[in-house]
Amino acid sequence: MATSELNQFLETVDQKVLECAICMKRLQNPKSLNCLHSFCLACLEDWVKAKGKLTCPTCSSSYAIPEGGLKKLPPNTFVNNLLETIEHISKRDQMKCVCAKGQAKYYCQECRHYLCSTCSDHHKILPLLANHKLHTVEDVRLMTPQDFAALHPPLCSVHNKIFEFYCTDCKTPICINCTVMDHKEQEGKHKPINISEAFLSFKETSKKLEEAAYKCENQLQDGLKAVIEYATKLEHSKDTSLRDIDNHVQVMVKKIKENGDKMKNEVETIYKEKKKAVDVQISELKTTISDLNKKISLLNQLLKSDEATALQSSEIAITALNDRIKKLPKTKPSDNTQIKFQINEPQIASLQQCNNIIGNVTLFVRAADCLQLQGMESVTQGQTIVVKIIKTDECEIQANQLQATWTQPTGETSNTQVDEDDNGDYFVTGKCTSPGICKLDLTADCEPIKQSPVTINVEKEGIVNTIKINTYVIKDIVKCEDDCLLVSCETNKMLKYKQSGECIGNVTLPVGVEVFNMYKMKNGNIAFNNWGNKCITICNMNSQVIKLINKVELNKSFGIHVDEASNIVYVGLGSKVLLFNIDSGQKIRSIGTNDDQEGEISGVSDFFLTNQRNIIILDFHNNRVQLFDNEGRFMKVLVKAGDENGKVMEPRGVVVDQDDNIIISSQHKIQLFSSDGNFIKRIDKQEDGIESPLGLSIISYYPRRVAVANHGDKTIKIFNY
Repeated sequence: MATSELNQFLETVDQKVLECAICMKRLQNPKSLNCLHSFCLACLEDWVKAKGKLTCPTCSSSYAIPEGGLKKLPPNTFVNNLLETIEHISKRDQMKCVCAKGQAKYYCQECRHYLCSTCSDHHKILPLLANHKLHTVEDVRLMTPQDFAALHPPLCSVHNKIFEFYCTDCKTPICINCTVMDHKEQEGKHKPINISEAFLSFKETSKKLEEAAYKCENQLQDGLKAVIEYATKLEHSKDTSLRDIDNHVQVMVKKIKENGDKMKNEVETIYKEKKKAVDVQISELKTTISDLNKKISLLNQLLKSDEATALQSSEIAITALNDRIKKLPKTKPSDNTQIKFQINEPQIASLQQCNNIIGNVTLFVRAADCLQLQGMESVTQGQTIVVKIIKTDECEIQANQLQATWTQPTGETSNTQVDEDDNGDYFVTGKCTSPGICKLDLTADCEPIKQSPVTINVEKEGIVNTIKINTYVIKDIVKCEDDCLLVSCETNKMLKYKQSGECIGNVTLPVGVEVFNMYKMKNGNIAFNNWGNKCITICNMNSQVIKLINKVELNKSFGIHVDEASNIVYVGLGSKVLLFNIDSGQKIRSIGTNDDQEGEISGVSDFFLTNQRNIIILDFHNNRVQLFDNEGRFMKVLVKAGDENGKVMEPRGVVVDQDDNIIISSQHKIQLFSSDGNFIKRIDKQEDGIESPLGLSIISYYPRRVAVANHGDKTIKIFNY
């Protein structure tokens, strides 16, 4: 029965954890190094005696020998507990009383001894042992190995009490006596927390670390695969070269055969040197993967053990795994060259004069191997796709050596031209009008380039998501550095949402602040129209107000833009756009007029500074969009008044994308215009529920995506366009 239980228990344990890497036997008196590898004390002493220093036999990390010798190295308590459980299971069929006379009837949890009836009676009489917990032998037999191990939680070596707390400063489990003696929180040097709380934190940290470790392992596996593929190609190129040499030498006269043999030796020499380097890299990657798996396995074993046992080794386990992840070997082939025999075919008459008549053994890189592809993951229907072909320094290739083929989501294929830009780099462009997966196959000299085919997800145009803002009436929206959306609601709070719709917090400013239009600066700060304090305000994402610009009272200002290069902030007020120096707060000038003349503005509702430094101004009351240069001179009316598509009524928000296209929100629709005001399309559909849209924010270029602050139904609507 004990053998069956033991085998069952061992199935749940990674046997490598219990094995000494020196003697390859089960650990005896295990000692642990900071890299988390454990060895028998005796084996480690012999190892150090032979090497003259303490290095890890598994990973070669070097350590100082502690004062008092190797026996002062920390024991691996996790392994010790496993070994103790294994020993107990092995002896379960020979349960004998500690007195060696009577038949065992009980097991003392504290003393860890079996007791006969007589000894148990004495055990109960002694005051010092009266509170010990006794289990019947029958109950012990029915316990699983895990249940039995739980009877013996690790004890504090100083106070011999159960670990109930964890000192977050010392990174170690402690007992209740430790909290009032050696780890006093009042002294400010220690912070004890409940051990269950610490274990929960350990589980959360372990989960994240495990994910990072698996990701790291995948990278290593990919690297190993690439190196093995290179080794295969290297061997293939060797075989091909040798075959070419043999075929060519056969037609040569006997006098030059010696040169052929010499070249074959040269091939073999090059191959051995390259293969040796490849073998070293393969071995290093395999060793790293194995070591990483051991650490992951040990981490999982810790998570399966009791809290105190786990936390005794948690810090070193986490540190060791973090160190391993940070110190990764190179995951790409260290050398991308291959062997090629270059044939020289002069006339037979010159054989006697030329020693290199057969040819030369050289290293070469296939054109397809020294090119990389760079493209986007997603686009919208009809959006131009650009895939760059990046050349390495060792690559010499012409455009006519490259071939490109598009495969549409419908399955239709077409060859396309490879173009060259002014810098001599190559690129391919295309469009997909149907949603789905679009593929681009690229070859160099008829061989596929790495990363080919490039796959691009073509997304449908139209609404992507609607985020409901239940409590507040939203006014404007900007994208944060972490791709989340920041929403203003004419209160002192800016709400933060993931694009999926989850509210993840807010930026709360002092009472009296009312955030209206916003502008995100390059440093992550937010400049906004502060309706409550009638000024321009700049704050950071930590709710700190950095600057107030209020030399001039700004009552109900609309629109804001910061020209950080010129240190100027633009803000709309009444019939004009005002320019202020950010540092001094002084007004520089204004753009616009309410005079009855060309370029008249009746009410600025929003504006945008283009890449050409012209200003697009939305005239709310005149129902039109006008263009001014940066000096304030009127240039043209971009969009006229009207209810039909291509015209606007009560325009409220404007943004310009990377292609200089203009997106405008007005009354009940969102429209796209070219830079000169020509209507392209309506972005929303009637069923999308656009009602009194205000602020706009470009949140993605690949795919083209815009977020709309839909004032009417208190939602954020996200569109592909």
